[in-house]
Amino acid sequence: MDVSLSDIRPDRGQAPMKLLHERVGAAEFKARCLQIMDQVKETGAEVTITKHGHPVAKLVPVTAQVSRPPLLGSCKGSLIILDDDDLVPSTADEWSDWEAKIEQDPDGVRST
Repeated sequence: MDVSLSDIRPDRGQAPMKLLHERVGAAEFKARCLQIMDQVKETGAEVTITKHGHPVAKLVPVTAQVSRPPLLGSCKGSLIILDDDDLVPSTADEWSDWEAKIEQDPDGVRST
């Protein structure tokens, strides 16, 4: 059963009630979309939009997003190259030499 949002906020002069969840028919949502969006923002209530009594969409308030460090450059300083032998070869000859070295020592343990 759809509930009218007029019970939540009769007019702009009254304080809105804090509700957790409401259902609204698509026709009412279409007619009062901006008002319903304001209500969701003010109260934090979720609104489910229904068509013929069946839920089709949910309008939820935006929560503050945790700031994340940028992906680009996030690994800066975490790669350590011990010597030139640790670099991946870029030419075919260097690649062949590198593969031969790996075949001789597959675990990467160098005997001294």
